[in-house]
Parts: sequence; C-alpha cells; structure tokens
Amino acid sequence: MAKKKLVQHSVAKKRVTKPKSKTEATTDICFVIMPFGGWLDKYYEDIYYPAIESAGLEPHRADDLFRPSTIVNDVWLYTKRAKLLLADLTGKNPNVFYELGLAHALAKPAILVAESMEDIPFDLRALRIITYNKNAPNWGDVLREKVKSSIEEVLKSPAEAVLPAFLEVKESTKPAVTGRERELIEMKQELDLLRREIRTRQIDIPGRAQIDVEEASRLVRRYVAGGMPDDAIVDRVTSRGAPSDWVRHEIEKTRARVVPPMQVPTKLVDSSPALEEKPKSEK
Repeated sequence: MAKKKLVQHSVAKKRVTKPKSKTEATTDICFVIMPFGGWLDKYYEDIYYPAIESAGLEPHRADDLFRPSTIVNDVWLYTKRAKLLLADLTGKNPNVFYELGLAHALAKPAILVAESMEDIPFDLRALRIITYNKNAPNWGDVLREKVKSSIEEVLKSPAEAVLPAFLEVKESTKPAVTGRERELIEMKQELDLLRREIRTRQIDIPGRAQIDVEEASRLVRRYVAGGMPDDAIVDRVTSRGAPSDWVRHEIEKTRARVVPPMQVPTKLVDSSPALEEKPKSEK
C-alpha cells in the first residue's frame, strides 16, 4: 500500500477544529477512498470535503489519523465506522479497488466517482456512479453538488447502494432487507446498469490525456513566456487534464513573476539622450 502523506494544510486545520477526536467511535462518517497526491488532494480539499460536510457527515481519508500505523489498518478502521463510502476510481488505482472490496465485504453503501465510465469495472456499474468532465465550465461546483445530493439520497435508502450479493436477509449489523426487497433492489440495479451501458455506447467518450502538477506548471510558464493569449493557454493545458480554474490562477502567478522583455531596454533607451546631452552642454 502507498505510504501515508499529510493532506493540504487548510483541510487539516478544519479537522483540528472539530470537537470529536479521531479515535472517537461515530457512525456519522463518510470515508473517502482515493489515491493521495497531485490533483486528487486538491479535489478532496475543494470538492469532496465541503460536499460531504454540507450533506451532514464527517469527511475522512485514511491519511488524516496522524498516527504511526500501517495504512491498511486505518482503512479497515474507517471502513467499519463509516456510514457510507465515496470512492474515486479515476485511473483505476489498485489500492482504491482493494479498499472498495473491503467496503463491499462489510456491505457498506458506496458512491463511485470517476472521470469516465471507462474507469468503472462492468460488475460495479449497477451501483450509484458520478462522472465528471474537467473541461466543462464550473465542473468542480457541479461535481460538488452531485456528491452532496447523492449522499443525501443514499442516506435515505442505503441498501440500494450495496451490491445485492452482500446484503443480509436475516437480522444483522449489515443493512437488512426481506428476500423480496433484495430481489427488487437487484432488478433496479440491473436496469440502471442497462441504461448506463446504452448511454455509454451512444456517446463517444474521448480519451483523457494525463498530466501532473509539475508538467502543467511548466507548460503554463512556457506558453506565457511565448506570449500566448490566456484563453489559448487554458484550452491547451485543460485538454491535458488540468482544472481550468487552476490554470487561470497559475497564469496570473506566472505573469506576476515574469519581467516584460522590453522593460529594461526601454529604460536604457530613455536614459541615453540625457547622457549624450551633457557633453554637448559642456562644449
């Protein structure tokens, strides 16, 4: 499993202000399973965290316990305590699928998030799935609202966000349903799966070019230095997978650091006549 890392400072600060301790048992948790680092840390801070809070749950990731232990123990602890899970499957990270498997074994309701249905295995497409398009205007706000509304809907009917194979018919700590209810849930999920497959075949989903933060920053600096207009820079860098709001902010920072190439020569030219006039006046 990947080594744990600290999340963004602003997120950690908000967590510290919470009255409940990290080891206190609670069922009001939404456990987010996703890779750490790069763009995904920013998505967690700016999109998932506020969406979960606005839905009335406590957002947590395995790397926010700040204690010396293997991450699989933290994952298992949070999975057992969570009321539901939010899994970002973008990129088909194997650790995320492993953690999602643990959640399924406990019959925990799960909401799946991905940039494309291509990232969702066929066997999981009957569950609640949220997809997003990073090239769309205000895509982060749209995704945040989708996550919030999905959590609220799942809390009303958690059994529908669990694969039927893991539902218990008899009395159990897992979501309990009658045999007939489980059949109806299975039929509903199969219909949802059929609808998604039809839509997937009707819509040509373009491939996604992947880019990390460092490469995106280098591209912005290169384009700014080359005099490319801001809108053109945004189009080029977002087509590689970078968020549009981040690109515009990076452009502003880059332009603030870059000295216009004609600034120094202009000053020299302006001062040269004064230097030439002095000898003439002495004559």
